[in-house]
Amino acid sequence: MDAMDRKIVSVLMDNGRLSHEQIAREVHLSRPAVFERIKRLESHGVIRGYGARVRWEALGLPLTAFVWIRAAATSGTDCARQIADLPFEGGLLEDLHRVTGEWCMVAKLRLASPTALQNALDRIRTVPAIQSTMTTIALSGLDEIRATGSVAPLDRQVAI
Repeated sequence: MDAMDRKIVSVLMDNGRLSHEQIAREVHLSRPAVFERIKRLESHGVIRGYGARVRWEALGLPLTAFVWIRAAATSGTDCARQIADLPFEGGLLEDLHRVTGEWCMVAKLRLASPTALQNALDRIRTVPAIQSTMTTIALSGLDEIRATGSVAPLDRQVAI
């Protein structure tokens, strides 16, 4: 990957719906050159797909929670797979990462209500290897801050 590939990826991350023509204008290359580079980036797995950024409230999932998970399992992969396979009524598991430090994993959940969060935590705790969880509820995210034009929700600005 060279600097031009990185620039193309950056443009696509900002707006994955741009045409090759629009990307070509943005990065100052020909459309066929952009097409070939994107094709190569996709075939090498650098670009794994294209998605939509959604407004979770509109989907009935206004609550974002991060759940830190400690497991006793010797194989974190098995435990993670069991969590990923759980049904979350009134919510969904958006991300699940194995992490270093005191906790084994962190899950990002999108939920309809505090009750849905409670039910999700109860489900996670049914996985035999789970020892404990700690939950943090997000107040806002970077996309929401960008959409409102407010750098910080308080009266003062905070460097991000």
